[in-house]
This record gives sequence, structure tokens and C-alpha cells, in this order.
Amino acid sequence: MSDDTPKAQRFDLLSNSESGLSYVREKRGGTMRVLTESELADFNDPPPCPQCAEQFGCEHFNCAGEEMLDDDAIIANAPPQWLAFAKACGVSLQDIERLKLIREHEGEYRVVEEAVTDMRTLEIVLLLNGE
Repeated sequence: MSDDTPKAQRFDLLSNSESGLSYVREKRGGTMRVLTESELADFNDPPPCPQCAEQFGCEHFNCAGEEMLDDDAIIANAPPQWLAFAKACGVSLQDIERLKLIREHEGEYRVVEEAVTDMRTLEIVLLLNGE
């Protein structure tokens, strides 16, 4: 995600107190909260999506912060055996590389033993196994 693009905010800032508390309202749902400076900063780690303000994966970026491909890019880049999954769940270019580490074994998808995995690889395995 680029730092020079305007970021969507998760909260509307209602006011700040002299004691360092921020009074905010969530844009989604309208819940009002009182947050300290450090709690407010926690909502930007990892940085939210600049388009929708989701923090841990959305239709624009996966949980690894990688940009999701549109349908044309999926068709152009995804291997045929993963095309249906890629269209249904969405993938990034890095996800296509991760899919090379996954094999079906006795009706269940698993990461090959020698592979070094990350959280997104494990998430893909869970998605493939319908969990």
C-alpha cells in the first residue's frame, strides 16, 4: 500500500481532551469510543486499506497487505487448476506463488513439507479446505 495515497479513516474524530483521550465514532456501525493515543495508534498497525479502511484483509488487499488482482489479471496469471479458487476467494500475485506450495493429499489441501510458509499461505490452505 502506498503512503502517498489518501487513507480512509476507520473513525470520525469527535474531540480530543487535554488528558490525551480521543472521542471517536466508528464509521461502520456508529459505535462511539474513548481511546488513548496508543489505542488510537493501534488501529493503524497494520495500516488500514486506503479505500475501505479495513485493517486485516478486504477486497482490495489481503491480510499480508498485498494488492488483490482483478478478474482480468486473475485469468492472465492464475494456473488453470487454481482459477476457480482465485476467482471465488481473490488472490494477489504473491498468492499465485504460494499456491505452488500447496498439494492435495487424500482429499485435503496441505503445504508441501519443505516449504517455508507465512500466515497468508496457511490462510489459503484453510480457505481451500473450506474452514
